Amino acid sequence: MEYLAMIGSNGPQPEENRARMAREFPAYQAEMGPRGVKVAGRPLDIDEPVVTVRVRGGETLVVDGPFAETKEFVGGLDLLDCADLDEAIEVEGKNPVARFLPLEIRPFRDGVRQGRRLPAFAANDDTAGSPYLLTAWTDSEPTTVPPDYTAWQEALDARGQYVLGGLLTGPATATTLRSHDGTIHLTNAPFVDLASFITCVDVITSADRDEAIAHAAAHPLAQTCAIELRPFHSETRRAERTLRPTA
Repeated sequence: MEYLAMIGSNGPQPEENRARMAREFPAYQAEMGPRGVKVAGRPLDIDEPVVTVRVRGGETLVVDGPFAETKEFVGGLDLLDCADLDEAIEVEGKNPVARFLPLEIRPFRDGVRQGRRLPAFAANDDTAGSPYLLTAWTDSEPTTVPPDYTAWQEALDARGQYVLGGLLTGPATATTLRSHDGTIHLTNAPFVDLASFITCVDVITSADRDEAIAHAAAHPLAQTCAIELRPFHSETRRAERTLRPTA
């Protein structure tokens, strides 16, 4: 069964935390790799601008900033393929990130679409386009899948720009994991306490931010939900920024 684990970030981590995670990740990956339980995982670029996209009455509304101004926000994600929730908790409980940040685990409602760009995304290969996370925020769980959602995914996948995504089950199914002094603590709720919640996630690749915004505006849920757009950390994009001449 496929699960999404969303990492709750509260901003840049202290250097000592990042150093410890870097030391422990190789052993964690060496254990999880052969088991095949972690399909992909990437951090978001929390230093890059965030936008929220809505479509109302045929007009695209783009607002600078996140949908929800909260202390904690989605700072990364893992796609898991586990036998059950207990195994997903065990996998993320061993994640070095769990020592410092909460992880919200939720199953996909109707499974996850894995696009042709997923292997490159998992390998941190962004030469064909920068990856972006689209999260659809709502106040109520959709009772039906938008009829054109699959078509939107397929169109992007045909262009080699779709990575993964799908509708999530409601917030009542969320399990948030926190680790304190080596002890795992579980809460049956999202990691942020809000009336609104994330109902759908999609990862796409785009040539630039403007193209990513256009794809977000074309998302079927943009007409009823707010689509928050965040870029993933990308060494390719960071290198391009470093080499870009300054005015």
